Amino acid sequence: MSAHLPVVHRTTAKAVADAMGVRCEPWMQDWPLEVADSGRIEEFLAHYEKEERPEHRLAIAVLITASLDEAFSLAPPQKALLDRVGPGLKAYPQVVEYWSCPDANTDEQLFAITPWIRGL
Repeated sequence: MSAHLPVVHRTTAKAVADAMGVRCEPWMQDWPLEVADSGRIEEFLAHYEKEERPEHRLAIAVLITASLDEAFSLAPPQKALLDRVGPGLKAYPQVVEYWSCPDANTDEQLFAITPWIRGL
């Protein structure tokens, strides 16, 4: 069985996008993937740490993970950042499972973040 990203409801995505200054258009199928930004991970993490609503925290966690994947494709993020992000992501096993690519048989089927996230 292949893993899927958790569903972020459109209204939640829009509210989170507005709060964090990212786009959220009706045509976006994979909102967190389309607005991921490796240069804003610290900012997204600050929003996550302040957010109290569970559905918003999930949306931000998915956005952070997509942004980390982008970062890993450029150069591994600093250990201090990963140490801050890791514990929060552990709260979302469906996010970790998706990015860990449990059904991958070759390196070409992995995301850039996969080796790191498998360690969670």
